[in-house]
Formats: sequence, structure tokens, C-alpha cells
Amino acid sequence: MAAQRFDWKGVVARGLFSLFIVFALYNPSGYSYLHWLVDSFEWFWAKLAVGAALAAVLMMLWRTTRGVLKLQGMLLVALFSLGAGVTLAHLSGMSLTDPEAMLIWALLTLAAIFTAGLSYSHLDHRLGGISHTDEITK
Repeated sequence: MAAQRFDWKGVVARGLFSLFIVFALYNPSGYSYLHWLVDSFEWFWAKLAVGAALAAVLMMLWRTTRGVLKLQGMLLVALFSLGAGVTLAHLSGMSLTDPEAMLIWALLTLAAIFTAGLSYSHLDHRLGGISHTDEITK
């Protein structure tokens, strides 16, 4: 199969999906699944269903990212994100000790790791013509 023309739409869609899942699980604004979960004992079955769906998606993201990037790739993306965060904080004059800013950057780093894990095979195939497959043995 010949490599198709590179398209950023797939990477952007995967990035937005990763951001949505990470910030839906928890964010410091107070509007997240974890905030809703501990808010009250009402809506137990809805909270259970949403939690199960989030857990399934997070497990899929984690398994895919771990399988594609391995630990070294995840550390590389985290180090890149850390470097970009420190540089942006320095250029904008933001304090590096602000706990809320550090939490948001940690969540953005997690979303970046998931995005890289979901996008690596896509990019590698489009740019280099290399296909990644999982081999299942019985």
C-alpha cells in the first residue's frame, strides 16, 4: 500500500479527543467526572455507567499508547512537554510554583502523551509508508 498524502486532521482529532477524555475525568474548574462523583450520592447508576465508559476509554488509550510508544516514548513526550511548559512559563512571566498551573500542565502532558500514542502509527504510515500491526498468536 502506498503512503497517502499527509493530513493533520487525524492528529488534531486525536489530540482533541485526548484532551476531552483527560479533562472530563478531572480538571481544576470543578466540572469533571470526579467532582460529580463525590458531589452527592444521587444518580448512582448514571455515575457508574459514565465511570465505566471513561475507564474503558482510558484503558484503551493507555494500552494503545504503551504498545506504540513504550516507556521511552512516553518519557520523551513528557520531557518535551516539560521543556515547552517551562519555556512558556518563563516567556509569559508565570510562576512555576502555582499549583493550579502545574496541575493543568500535568493534565496537558498526559493528553499530549495519549495524542502521541494515538498518532504515531498514523504519522509513521503517512510520512514513511510503514504500517504497524499487532500480531495475535494463539
